[in-house]
Amino acid sequence: MILRRHAILLLNGATTTGSRTHATSAAHAAAFKSGHAADVFLCNHLIDSYGGSGRLAAARRVFDEMQRRNLVSWSALISGCARAGSPELALELFARMDAPPNEHIYASVARSCAALRALAAGAQVHADAVKTGFLGASFVANSFVSMYMKCGRFDEGYDVFRTLAEPTVVSYNAVISGLAASSQPERGLEVFRHMKLRGLRPDMFSYASVLGICGSLENSYTGAALHSDAVKIGLDVTAFVGNVILEMYSRYGTVEEAEQVFLSVQEKDAVTWNTYIAAHSRRGGHMEALMLFKDMVDANVCHDSFTLASALAACAELSLIRHGEQVHGHLIRSREDTDVAVGNAIISMYSKCGHMVFAARVFDRLHGRNLLSWNTLISGFGRQGHAMEAIEAFERMEEAGVPPDSVTFTVLLAACNHAGLVTQGMDYFNSMSGRYGVSPRGEHVSCVIDLLGRAGRLKEAEDHVWASAFGDDPVVLGSLLSACRVHGDTDVGERVAGRLLALGPATSSPYVLLSHLYASGGRWNGVAEAWRMLKEKTGKKQDAGCSMVDSR
Repeated sequence: MILRRHAILLLNGATTTGSRTHATSAAHAAAFKSGHAADVFLCNHLIDSYGGSGRLAAARRVFDEMQRRNLVSWSALISGCARAGSPELALELFARMDAPPNEHIYASVARSCAALRALAAGAQVHADAVKTGFLGASFVANSFVSMYMKCGRFDEGYDVFRTLAEPTVVSYNAVISGLAASSQPERGLEVFRHMKLRGLRPDMFSYASVLGICGSLENSYTGAALHSDAVKIGLDVTAFVGNVILEMYSRYGTVEEAEQVFLSVQEKDAVTWNTYIAAHSRRGGHMEALMLFKDMVDANVCHDSFTLASALAACAELSLIRHGEQVHGHLIRSREDTDVAVGNAIISMYSKCGHMVFAARVFDRLHGRNLLSWNTLISGFGRQGHAMEAIEAFERMEEAGVPPDSVTFTVLLAACNHAGLVTQGMDYFNSMSGRYGVSPRGEHVSCVIDLLGRAGRLKEAEDHVWASAFGDDPVVLGSLLSACRVHGDTDVGERVAGRLLALGPATSSPYVLLSHLYASGGRWNGVAEAWRMLKEKTGKKQDAGCSMVDSR
């Protein structure tokens, strides 16, 4: 009895993870030395403590060595597995149980099914909980609501929620967060209003969910009202809620509003900084984004892959190779390994800055290259006019067993287009469906039309347009009309222009191209007619051109 008390005091007195781990090991050793290792009460506490600190192997060992087990033994181990991120083991243990489950086991198994998105197993456990009468416990019902929501069965989750006689804030949060991730987020706002009407006080999880809904719906009025409520109860200064408000304003608000929210968050974490950096980049403020990255490093905030990728993307957009090299250098100094997402951002930065030697070097040293890595490299070579290197990279990609996608062929055809490699480009285009199983899209047809058009093969390009499923695509038709203007082919140009103008173009480009086409052939009546149609259809008048010269 004295040993029991001593062990329990040791286990309960541990507050941090490290001290809890040490206290559990000490209590376990004391029980083993004194011959009390078979004590069910003490073993249950050891299983719970080991599981709570994430040491599932030790908890399982204690459980397996027990000569006698009770319901608490099963509950402690299954709950520990669910908390420690081993849902498969929790379900395996549940299936092996030789005793009727209790409410804690049902809740843990429901959470495990949610983590695995195991809808069929979760529905069976739900039915069993209904039969045994444990669904009346609110925390059990909440677990099943969350399970159905995470599995995408929102109606079933809402049906479980409606069976609760006295739903709690946790119950409402489970429904709201589930609806926020569904195709019916407006219902989440309705449930939030209903919760407030029932006199329940929303917590930080409630506000994070509904503010996230407002951000995704770009509902500025409701979002501002919820922001005001969060300010009144002091949740806006917390990173958990403040980050969601910041994301909301970065989507549809102004940079000034986002800045006010950013400054109000008291303990800024990496998500806070990342969201604010992204807000500036989204609006073209790439230099401001870089300055924020520097401030974040100076503040000793632990940055993540998203931070580094955002900073590198800003350098790429500004073509600031010096700053990009500094970020790359900081990455080398602060991290032993570079994950593939950041590696792809480095490749993109160097390629957009015109340094393909460095981009290729980073690519060759990158572990775990994915499809995006290859596409970025091929795109970089094509953008810098190195079509043969782009083709060689594509061939290496095939040898590596990486199947190309639609983007791969877009950048590959663009590379052939810029270099005038008509034969190679047509071969790749013609092999897309049959050899690679990639259906041509509008951008692929547009590249081919531009490729043939630059080579002066306008009739062949026209045949491709009418034979494809994109004969009414304004981009495809515009590419062909532009090629007709370059080569002065008014016959094909008039047919293409007629089709394009019949679609009611949203811009003035087709009219301008047609007028230039007529002008190149000296058909001034056609030029006047093109400008007349432009004025009638769009109400726009082309501004007169002018030149400015700086004289001293």
